[in-house]
Amino acid sequence: MMTLINLDNYRINIRGSTGALVVGKPGSGKTVLVSYMMLKLMSLGAFPLIADTKRSDFFSLGRILDMPDSKNAQVAATPGQVAKMLRVLTNLMNQRYEHHQEHWGWDWVDYNLRPIVLVFDEFSATLSEADKATANEITGYLKQLIFKARQMGGIYLLLASQRLTADVLDRNISTEFSTRIGMQNLDRISLNLAFPGCNLDEVPIVENIPGHGLIYDDHFCTIIPQPFIAPDMSEVEVPVVVKKLVEKFENNSFSQESYWPW
Repeated sequence: MMTLINLDNYRINIRGSTGALVVGKPGSGKTVLVSYMMLKLMSLGAFPLIADTKRSDFFSLGRILDMPDSKNAQVAATPGQVAKMLRVLTNLMNQRYEHHQEHWGWDWVDYNLRPIVLVFDEFSATLSEADKATANEITGYLKQLIFKARQMGGIYLLLASQRLTADVLDRNISTEFSTRIGMQNLDRISLNLAFPGCNLDEVPIVENIPGHGLIYDDHFCTIIPQPFIAPDMSEVEVPVVVKKLVEKFENNSFSQESYWPW
């Protein structure tokens, strides 16, 4: 099973990974980058899930992804729907752990389980819209996925947010993302949360141009984020590609899971 995707001059391995945190102001190229990463993961066979309470670009993919006979929706548009999606996903992760204990040290790749990519667009906006109980539920399930999905879950989280503060995303969660990306020039608070442990005065200055940013990955030999340029997606019709990839993997060679919820 292929588990590597290319991003500029870097290779990101989703095996043993929790996902990617992408931070950037509107117009920084954040959505374009997340779209690119989602398509790359889908091309490996990843099953897509979308949480977009702003009901913007990613929400429109519901016309392609949500099928009438599906047990659960693949696109969530309200905080309540997001909480349900995360609950279903957490249950799937726990089922995978319970049903695959035959081989010591094996992970979801060894068991040939289908990877899942969850695009969580504008995380901060979702929490601000949710009531306290729903916000706590979303955060609680997110913590479980971040801390437990690395070995057996096969769940890769693409979480995008305009700005990071400790109130929006706990530092203990943000540091668990295997890949962390900041688009254009971030404020020092967001930089400190996205790239903890490094001297911010050593962080490279990037051009304040959409698509330019900083990237850190657990496999780098340094804790200092590195400059990168996101791929040009100007001529890519994302919905068209999504539809083709969905059709391509309708029949696949991944292990059948009786508890699969979609």
